[in-house]
Amino acid sequence: MKKMMMAAVAIGMTGVLASCNTGSAPDGSGNGKIDSIRTEYKLNSASGRFVACDNVTNNGSRNKKTEVAINLTLEGFVESIVIGLKGNSTSQYDSNFTATATGQQLANIGSGKYRVSFEANSSTGSGLLPQSIVVTPTTQKVKIVTANNSLGSFYPQLKVKTGSSRYQIDDIAFGSVAVYGTCNVTSVTNEDI
Repeated sequence: MKKMMMAAVAIGMTGVLASCNTGSAPDGSGNGKIDSIRTEYKLNSASGRFVACDNVTNNGSRNKKTEVAINLTLEGFVESIVIGLKGNSTSQYDSNFTATATGQQLANIGSGKYRVSFEANSSTGSGLLPQSIVVTPTTQKVKIVTANNSLGSFYPQLKVKTGSSRYQIDDIAFGSVAVYGTCNVTSVTNEDI
């Protein structure tokens, strides 16, 4: 009996882990997965990991902004996607840090691949407002930064509405994006976010 229960738990966990960055509508009207998450900042080098920054020096008027791009594979009709950032330190979904994109706002990059880009603006203070995410901003070049004061991390959570159903995609599989309180741009690459 104990072995059967352990096998059932293992099989259940496999399903949970396999669905971390994928989702499907219960009625079969659509499915999707997150292929990657990128920001406009890479830590320490061009091969560094993508990070987010609250306060950025040597970045002109973008001193409180981080552009984030999520690359997706989607099948079926997409009426809208609610984009949210979920913090890892408290596991709380920040309902003030969300935005909705229509299917038309998704950039079609071919073969069922799409991109949704948004700008996270920390200048709104600790209580981020819905307007702190701007869907489809001007594309930024990736910048190399040094960073201090680790504040935690986030991952995207997408809620997709197909018209007849809904499904959710949580991007835990690719890891989280670290957030730093202070970053300094040391160089700008030719790489688009």
